[in-house]
Amino acid sequence: MRRFGVLLLTLLSFGTAVAVPAAADEPVIAATPPMGISWSRGWNQCPRIDDAKVRAAADMLVTSGLKDAGYTYVNIAGCWAAKTRAADGRLVPDPVKYPDLPGLIAYVHARGLKFGLYSGTGALVCGGAMPGSRDREELDAQTFAAWGVDYLDYDTCGGENGVAAAVKKMSDALKATGRPITLAVVNTFSGNYRSWEWAPGAGAHTWQLNTDLPDNFPSVMQAVDKQIPLAGHTGPGGWSDPGYLNFSIVDPWVRRAQFSLWALLNAPLVPNEAFPLDTIGNRDVIAVDQDWSGTPGRKIRDLGDAEIWAKPMSDGSVAVLLLNRGPVARTIAFDLAESGVTAASAYRVRDLWAGTELTSTGTLRTSARANSGTFLRVWPGQPAPAEPLVTLGVDLPEGFLAGQEVPGTVTLTNDGDTPITDARYAITVPAGWELDGPAQVDVPRVSPGSTVTREITLRPTAAPAAKVLVGVSGGYTSEFGPRTAAGSAEAPLVTAPGTGTTYLSTRPWLYSENGLGPVERGSVANGRAMSVGGVGYQPNSGIGVHAPSVIRLYLGGACKSFTTQYGVDDVSGPAATVAFRVLGDGRELFATGVVGRGTKPQKLTVPVTGVQQLAIAVDDGGDGSAEEYADWIAPYVSC
Repeated sequence: MRRFGVLLLTLLSFGTAVAVPAAADEPVIAATPPMGISWSRGWNQCPRIDDAKVRAAADMLVTSGLKDAGYTYVNIAGCWAAKTRAADGRLVPDPVKYPDLPGLIAYVHARGLKFGLYSGTGALVCGGAMPGSRDREELDAQTFAAWGVDYLDYDTCGGENGVAAAVKKMSDALKATGRPITLAVVNTFSGNYRSWEWAPGAGAHTWQLNTDLPDNFPSVMQAVDKQIPLAGHTGPGGWSDPGYLNFSIVDPWVRRAQFSLWALLNAPLVPNEAFPLDTIGNRDVIAVDQDWSGTPGRKIRDLGDAEIWAKPMSDGSVAVLLLNRGPVARTIAFDLAESGVTAASAYRVRDLWAGTELTSTGTLRTSARANSGTFLRVWPGQPAPAEPLVTLGVDLPEGFLAGQEVPGTVTLTNDGDTPITDARYAITVPAGWELDGPAQVDVPRVSPGSTVTREITLRPTAAPAAKVLVGVSGGYTSEFGPRTAAGSAEAPLVTAPGTGTTYLSTRPWLYSENGLGPVERGSVANGRAMSVGGVGYQPNSGIGVHAPSVIRLYLGGACKSFTTQYGVDDVSGPAATVAFRVLGDGRELFATGVVGRGTKPQKLTVPVTGVQQLAIAVDDGGDGSAEEYADWIAPYVSC
């Protein structure tokens, strides 16, 4: 029986990615992911940008230090040209906004920067603001090169037919000019959105896979999930772009988590002009993005809303992101042995956002608020004494019932190789709850590699809110002096399903764990419609997973039966095999044995009378879990 703990993903091992080839006597364009600022994406940028603002942005890149950090491109939007071409067919800059575009480009170059323009594969660009380059590729490429353009954002919106051939035509035209110009494809509206399959061969140096991202973290993570299978399609000369870095995201921990993910993926770093310097200027994080060791970062553990991402670095270190993509705070721990870093008795650990140097004997740990992460770089060995990695954390149950006590634990963990002493921390609970026992805790000493645990109980004093938040904060003393630590965790209020039929895709889940990407409600494999054995299903008709997977739900003893259809989704690899299981309170109620791709969907009904917690699981069929997608079709409980 497969154990439902933390699942190690072996389907994506670290390896050498496919790079875009270049001739031996040619320099590689986009040898590292491009970096700059841009107004090139987003329809609402056009009215706001003109010559003066671009000059000011170029000056800012120099004076702020961003140029020295690697941000060299200044790219402008898709309304830089007049609406009609000149009599000779050439593009003409907008005479009001850009009265001297070649002079503006020279101004940018004089500051050691590079300049980018926008065009598209249609006769008009997206929105019709200016002419596109269809059937004028050679002429436009010559114009761009004569002006000194270094970067072309090439949008397929407005010219969605034959995009691969159109991009190839522009790529060839740019090469023929003899000027090295980075070609960045934006392909988010055409029928063939799978740009990674054709963009490298068409000569693109980057390819954007998503539309302009809204400023919320779930949308960011949907874009990142699409990147997971594409590690072999990125490398020097050709980079996969998860989407526009839209830093109107307000909370600093949210934008830092996004920036960390882009760095792990070796994605282009081209935010809009509204950005915080304390995020995009972090040189430790930029170094991860610009380092190419042969593979980008990958998700190596999926714990539902908690994820572990790792990227091997060319100097033998490894960058690790402990990511909380969920809506509640939690403590996340990770064994460094699974990261691929060379084994050692101690490790140098650098917190890339805090800038602190730490020591660990083999475990990374963090207390992460919702939609945040801790980004660390780890080297084997300990060249100099450093702070021990110390975490103050809280663990709460997956859910709590109205009117009942909530148990939990507070942990003070020393993952370093020197002791800490004189620790004192305070526990805080929200209104409507009281803590059983003292709120202040003293811990005289925590030895290296040890954890001191305090069991706690919360008693309700009022009607409960939708979730309960427990926080801890305090201080301790290390060999380097007094230090502080803090942590928190949340647990949601859970209720049993109501009388009648309840579909599991509509219920909150206590926990979910998935082999690749997130568990999906109503779709599978990053938004694809479900199909089993050639039988298609309407959107929102079930739950799509990738083996190995488990989902847990609270029933509270209120239901009589669980019913579903199940099968291997047709998007899976031809040799995909999985096994479906249903468990009640940890006891196996039903198991299918091995099911292969192409098998018609099967139906089952399982009695669940008295079951408090239901789990539905998909294991691999014993042959590995690569490309093994599975569907629970219309799963419901009768209560």
